[in-house]
Amino acid sequence: MVLLRQEKHSENSMTLIRWRGTWGIGDSMNALNAAHLHSYTHNKDVTLEMHWRHDRDYLTHPDDPETIVERTDWIHTRYHEDERVKLVHKFHSELFEGGNMNNNRNKTRTYIDDVPYENLPNNWIFKKKYYGHDRKKLVVWTPEHNSQKPRNWKNFLTKDDWCGILKAPLGKGDIHKVELTYRTPIRDAFQQIQEATYVVCYDGMWHYIARNFSKPMFIPSWERVTKLNTPHAIVRPLIEVRGWEYDDAVEIGRKEVKEFFDDWDNNRKEMIDIARVYLKRLSRYYDEN
Repeated sequence: MVLLRQEKHSENSMTLIRWRGTWGIGDSMNALNAAHLHSYTHNKDVTLEMHWRHDRDYLTHPDDPETIVERTDWIHTRYHEDERVKLVHKFHSELFEGGNMNNNRNKTRTYIDDVPYENLPNNWIFKKKYYGHDRKKLVVWTPEHNSQKPRNWKNFLTKDDWCGILKAPLGKGDIHKVELTYRTPIRDAFQQIQEATYVVCYDGMWHYIARNFSKPMFIPSWERVTKLNTPHAIVRPLIEVRGWEYDDAVEIGRKEVKEFFDDWDNNRKEMIDIARVYLKRLSRYYDEN
């Protein structure tokens, strides 16, 4: 559902959104998307405060080509109507206790004018000029090179499974395969995804860039949050794993992923159809009336 903006611009209309910053660019883009959509639907300017437990120069991994703060600032310049949202960084913040190290799912991540919120609507889009640049690419990222091991539901495919995807013959025509990691500079990741015909990845890393581009996308995952993060993606396995033994869930998940690529010609068409519908929804935010 596309939210409609309010007709009148209210007096004294700046809204303050404070957000728990983490090391993942997906979390930063979630915040940016939500802030832009809030500005659009309420017809108010927004100040988005990103609260970090570290300083500006913090690197999650010594080989990272840029900090999460630099990545957040850079990607914001690609956003449609980026002037709607003033991006501010607060360092060494204790507003959100536990930061990214706390596994409590009920912790507060967001405040809007001092009121805590969770799961804000977060559809948004890049500037028009960045669309329509497909170059017959399959862009892939896996958790194999991550500095921290992802949760099990993101990480049930083996290294051999991912290698099989990278080596699989994907129908007729030349599809150039590109693999990204967290060490990929954000400018390069943006361009590769911008030029992608398809994206296959685990639930993380650069997935919000693919979401905002509405690229045809496949993600191996059994968590519902994957469809919240990437509503335009096809997600497998189609099972509810709560109550399952982990090994059984992994076996079923690997089987369904293999079957998906065995029937690539049909499934890629479904990927394209779903992505087109989502992009049409996003394109409504270009309407200035």
